[in-house]
Amino acid sequence: MDPTLTEDYLVEQPAIEWLKELGYVYTHGSNLSPENEERESLRHVILKKRFIQAIKRINPWLTDELAEEVYKKITELKHPDFVIKGKIFYDFLTNGVKLTFKEGKEEKTKIVKIIDFENPENNEFLAANQFTVEYQYERSMHRRPDLVIFVNGLPLAVFEFKSFNANETAKDAFNDHKIKIKDIPQFYTYAQILVASDGLETKYGSPTSDWDRFFIWEGIFSDDDLEVREIEEGHYLYYFNGKQMTSLEVLLKGLFRKEHLLEFLQDFIFYEKLGETYNKKIAMFHQFYTVKKAVERTKKCVLEEGTPEERRIGVVWHTQGSGKSLTMLFYARKVLKIKEFENPLLLFITDRKNLDEQLYELFSTMPIVNHAESIKHLQELIRTKAGGIIFATIQKFGKRKAEEYPILTDRKNIIVIADEAHRSQYRELAQNLRKAIPNASFMGFTATPIELWDRDTYLVFGEPISVYSMEKARRHGVVVPIYYEARLSKLHLTNEFIDEEFEEISEFMEPEEKEAIKKKYARLEKLISNPERLKEIAKDIVEHFNRRIQEIEGKAMIVTISRKVAVKLYDEITKLPNAPSVEIAMSGNKQKDPEEFWKHLRNKHEMEILLNNFKNPNKDPKMLIVVDMLLTGFDVPCLHTMYFDKPMKDHSLAQAIARVNRVFKDKPGGLIVDYIGIADNLRKSLSKYTPETIKEILTDLNQIIDLLKEKYDIVASMFTGIEYKKWKELSPAELSKLTAEAYNRISGNEEKKKMFIKNFLTLKKLYLLASPHPETLKIKDEIRFFEMIKKMIVKYSTEKIKGISRDLEYEISQLISKSISAEEPIDIFSLLEKEKPEISILDENFLIQFRKMEYKNYAADLLAKILNDELKVRVKRNPFRYRSLYEMLKKTIEKYNVRLLTAVDVIEQLIEIAREIKKKQEEGKSLRLSEEELAFYDLLSSKEKIFENYEEIKRVAREVVKELGYYIKVADWNKKEQIKAKIRMALKNVLIKVIDARIDYKEISKIASELLNHAENLYSK
Repeated sequence: MDPTLTEDYLVEQPAIEWLKELGYVYTHGSNLSPENEERESLRHVILKKRFIQAIKRINPWLTDELAEEVYKKITELKHPDFVIKGKIFYDFLTNGVKLTFKEGKEEKTKIVKIIDFENPENNEFLAANQFTVEYQYERSMHRRPDLVIFVNGLPLAVFEFKSFNANETAKDAFNDHKIKIKDIPQFYTYAQILVASDGLETKYGSPTSDWDRFFIWEGIFSDDDLEVREIEEGHYLYYFNGKQMTSLEVLLKGLFRKEHLLEFLQDFIFYEKLGETYNKKIAMFHQFYTVKKAVERTKKCVLEEGTPEERRIGVVWHTQGSGKSLTMLFYARKVLKIKEFENPLLLFITDRKNLDEQLYELFSTMPIVNHAESIKHLQELIRTKAGGIIFATIQKFGKRKAEEYPILTDRKNIIVIADEAHRSQYRELAQNLRKAIPNASFMGFTATPIELWDRDTYLVFGEPISVYSMEKARRHGVVVPIYYEARLSKLHLTNEFIDEEFEEISEFMEPEEKEAIKKKYARLEKLISNPERLKEIAKDIVEHFNRRIQEIEGKAMIVTISRKVAVKLYDEITKLPNAPSVEIAMSGNKQKDPEEFWKHLRNKHEMEILLNNFKNPNKDPKMLIVVDMLLTGFDVPCLHTMYFDKPMKDHSLAQAIARVNRVFKDKPGGLIVDYIGIADNLRKSLSKYTPETIKEILTDLNQIIDLLKEKYDIVASMFTGIEYKKWKELSPAELSKLTAEAYNRISGNEEKKKMFIKNFLTLKKLYLLASPHPETLKIKDEIRFFEMIKKMIVKYSTEKIKGISRDLEYEISQLISKSISAEEPIDIFSLLEKEKPEISILDENFLIQFRKMEYKNYAADLLAKILNDELKVRVKRNPFRYRSLYEMLKKTIEKYNVRLLTAVDVIEQLIEIAREIKKKQEEGKSLRLSEEELAFYDLLSSKEKIFENYEEIKRVAREVVKELGYYIKVADWNKKEQIKAKIRMALKNVLIKVIDARIDYKEISKIASELLNHAENLYSK
């Protein structure tokens, strides 16, 4: 390969140069060795000398002895759980290491800072590539991460690269991380940020993140300072001040700028409690830059004298699913640390009890959080609490008379943060709170779009701080798109509700208030709960969902108008023999509610179990019926379908449907099924939004159907003239010939293969999005046929195909159904009309069959794949005999791929290579050596000058295999140093008996080590 087209040249070296531009020191990883006194051993990953020098510089009072103690605490993180061990280190990283020591007779306790977060230049930033780390549990086995960022000798960021010129992608680089985490966990324990890049696509995440939680970084100094241009689907170039940049350069110059990296490490990593362990979360770029901007505006509002209007911090609008709650947490943590604020008080106001509880739970790891239970409690907390965080709900405080809000404090360091700040109640609340805390600053968060003419929100909270739109979130893979489908149109009740302004029934209202509002619903509820109508809807939901989960695994939510309707619909669904598991999530009281409600009422613990089970894709229920609960702030990533039979409009509708937009593995999108008529007139259902915003919120499924037909036509046209539509009626032999013919058509050249793969993957994604629409049912069998051809392309390719990640080579989508994926391509042996047990791939008759095959491209690819797989195994077992043939095969395939050889020519050359393999195999047999003995014979033959003749080499080879036989029966012998030491000694003894007088002991030891290394390759599984 051209050295200028390698991963090192195209990706790794530019990354190093960009880091140097940012002021990082660079060295090759080989220099950071124990021999150079950089670390204690290859298994140790902290650069001890640099670490101790750094902490003594940051903490001048530290003695050599105390510095050693800090190093010991950092290196000996005692916990079996990888995540908890990482958290222990992160606490040391951000809070420092507590030391208790004696100074004279006095015992002292001090905190040792291991990073100077206030002064970036007081830290050492080192970049090293190809850093060797020994396996944690096996000696003499190593991994080499491509690039490591050390801060004060600590390996805090790790990069894996692939070349954009190769067939591997950033996803493959991510998979490299996952493999290395298993082999060298002691290294990844310290890593806070992992980066995977192929030069064009670059993503970052944490060591515990799956690929769907690896993010794009898009900003240098702000979240809006880049011009973005798409160069091909899913790949972008960026322009900063007119200068073109790749995604990798953007990430390095945005996130890895020294001051940004330290800020990110200190304030934008969060361990969320998850049962007995934790879920590590790290910020996305828009969260990082938003918090930075919000903090600057907060400083201005709090520290400078100003009018109430000048104490409006602003509004953060981040679309649903983009991490708004976490942004609030990062903001709070950062603000609370600002010394000039002199212990500020943050008052978080929400408009839903469940949102209030969710936020409170998220923040509860912070010891300075309080929950206001009443207006009196809130007033008391504001008066008496020195600083920290208070949570309260708007319902307790928004509808009171002005006189109930006496001046509580004139403090300036109080910040009011309103969640879902677009709601009209906040204006009244703000007026009341302005009287009670006149010098407070106000800030709003919302996930629902605010139109330009919707000025109320801005009047209360100020101008936008940051806008992270649905379009950006989709482009970054943070959320998936939402589509709607109208079903059973004759049952729609659009005209009954579309022009009414239905208030939402709040769970905070008194029963009388709820009943008054319910009267508005009464007529509509009667129409909705018509028994025949509910029966028909229940039947349609069950049929639709059952067909949908054949194609895409996941869960569904059903939204109904009332608890009464929910119970009736539940009864209708459970009557059906093929109904999926279903439950109702609703509140209630057995003393007041009718008996038919009782089995659906749960206490807090029972509700928690139900919701956790619903969130778990592997547990029941598959469907959940709701009324008001869970329509905001409830995240179920595996939820892909919502069935609506309840009138909803504007912000409430936008919030509710966003339940299906969460990213989950390869989920292509969320589907809203409309039974009441929400989608019949979206202009009215979402009347507060512009047509452009409506399109961002919801897309008509018919648009997907149009795209599906268009993409189907492209894929089908590639097989024009081939009768494949009735493939299911064919015998195995007939089907094998048909798939060979179709494969032959596609495999004419690499570009054709890539075009087919690209178009088919898009077609399959559209098919999954639209299933089970009638148009998808029409082409279901053809999709399965195309899937077989795709599998053949993957199976018979001797190198990876870009776009098909190696962990999914046999199945692109983890969500794809068995109905699509179960069909395997017909085995080639049926095409060759041979019985598999009798087949030898080197049999002359077998090889001649390839000459006779009608479809030459297919024959060439298949024979190349068979020989490639055969030689891979043989080279591993006996590289000395087969490596030259393997190199010859690779060169032949390369020539064929660029069409320097025709299919006919390459078949002839491949047959010759196969004959050479057989010849070498026969040579071995003529020596009367077993395969294992032959492997050692070939190794020793390369040192023929040491031996007197070949008979002597044969004798030694047989003795080596005999000696090894005693040891290789021991389980995991190659992982046990004691066993390997005994083998090494036994091999030396074998050699000494024969060649002792000819070479020195050092040379014998070297050959023994080579024999042992070869034994590990030969006998390892």
